[in-house]
Parts: sequence; structure tokens; C-alpha cells
Amino acid sequence: MKNYEDLSEEELNELKEADIEIDENASEVNESVCKDCNENLVKIIENKNILDGAITFHIIKLKCPRCGKTYLDLNQAEKYDFLLTLEKATNQKQSLESLSKRIMS
Repeated sequence: MKNYEDLSEEELNELKEADIEIDENASEVNESVCKDCNENLVKIIENKNILDGAITFHIIKLKCPRCGKTYLDLNQAEKYDFLLTLEKATNQKQSLESLSKRIMS
């Protein structure tokens, strides 16, 4: 099939619209194989607390039992990134107002 940039106007008009549904859990990875060891990854849950336990994050990781590498799916990576942002802000004693502006931008 041609790239859409290479299609003529007539060919573009012949294309049909498709409806697709993506499950809300489509970006979750529940099992996989280590790309280095070909070993099945094991699911582990890591609990991280900030603000003296006021906020707890449950990060689900896939870990290789042989080489020890850990992997995150997209949802967990975003959650972990948010955790790191909050930890950095609280360690630097930033105000909640400046932190919320930084998060929202």
C-alpha cells in the first residue's frame, strides 16, 4: 500500500472511514520476555510514599529474574514520572501553587 502522501486526490476520496475502539487497558503490559535474556518477566508492585506517607503510589513493574532489569508500561511510566516530579518538588520545598503550574504546563 502507498503512503497517504503519495495518494492522488481520487484515491483519497475512495478511502473509507473506519471506526475503531481502543480498550482503556490497551497500553498495559501484564507479561513479557526480557529482550536481553529471553527470560519471562515477573510482575512486582513497588509502593512509594511521599509527604510522610500522605500519598502512596503503587508502581507495577515487570522484572527479569535473571539480569534484574525492570520495565514499565506507558501508564506506569507516566505515574512514575509524576511521582518523581512530586518528590523533586517536595525535596526543594516548592510551594503547591508553583508545583501545580509546572504540572499543568
